[in-house]
Amino acid sequence: MQSQRINQTIKLLNGRRLGFAEYGAPSGEPVIYFTGGNSSRYEGQWFHEAAKKNKIRLIVPDRPGFGLSHFQINRKLLDWPDDVVELANSLSIEQFSIFGLSGGGPHVLATVYKIPDRLKRVGIVSGTAPPEMPNRFSGMWPPVKLIFKTAEKLPKVNRFLLKQMAGFYSDEEQMLKRMKQAMPKPDVELIEQKPEIIKIFAEATKEAHRNGLDGDAWEWQLYVHPWMFSPGEIQKEIKLWYGLYDKQVPISMGRYFVNVLPNAELFEVEKGGHFSTINNYIDEIFEYLKV
Repeated sequence: MQSQRINQTIKLLNGRRLGFAEYGAPSGEPVIYFTGGNSSRYEGQWFHEAAKKNKIRLIVPDRPGFGLSHFQINRKLLDWPDDVVELANSLSIEQFSIFGLSGGGPHVLATVYKIPDRLKRVGIVSGTAPPEMPNRFSGMWPPVKLIFKTAEKLPKVNRFLLKQMAGFYSDEEQMLKRMKQAMPKPDVELIEQKPEIIKIFAEATKEAHRNGLDGDAWEWQLYVHPWMFSPGEIQKEIKLWYGLYDKQVPISMGRYFVNVLPNAELFEVEKGGHFSTINNYIDEIFEYLKV
């Protein structure tokens, strides 16, 4: 992988720096990927070969405070689409598709809500639901539920927990060991077949926190407080992929979205966990996103 493609930056109009990476086919169909929470542009390495095969130019930005991107004070979800527009404009891209994983899901929805005319197709994989969802934490793994709860009620404790989690995620050996103990069978099978999945995720997490935890801690505040827009107002077609075995973002969140979003289709992945759903179905996802 050429370093000049994975460590790129632009200067935004407000003076902040935005970092991003590119994977796949440089002259392919443009698709912008919004990473999961606690992660960075390096996560796009998961999909480099699939993007190349599908002739997709995969662009993966760091959100504010992560990786190479400057922190943005008092950021809201609806601020993110402005960064996406500036990034696309800087690359001379008028129309593009987007998709996101987990904590990237709310950012996908904010983007399609604010700039639908710039988007071709939209996908969400295991995306986090808004705080108004009834029984939001039903079926969720208790440690993840604890991160959500402390973000809402005890932000200082949340920051401490995020620091512990960042250290855990960046230790490839420990993460592999613990994930095999705690993750659902589809995810365990994935990392046994493709151990590089964990190596990439560890690198992505370490890079995400290169400048500390400010971006991460602030983003968790965005997940647990009102999003300032209603997903029910989004008219554009959205395709959803959620795993039946996912305990980090339970299938109930996908079922909530398919009932709330006016024009959504949900694919329930029978043997899908949190990491396995997106990695095992990336060809199908890319097939949908390219027009």
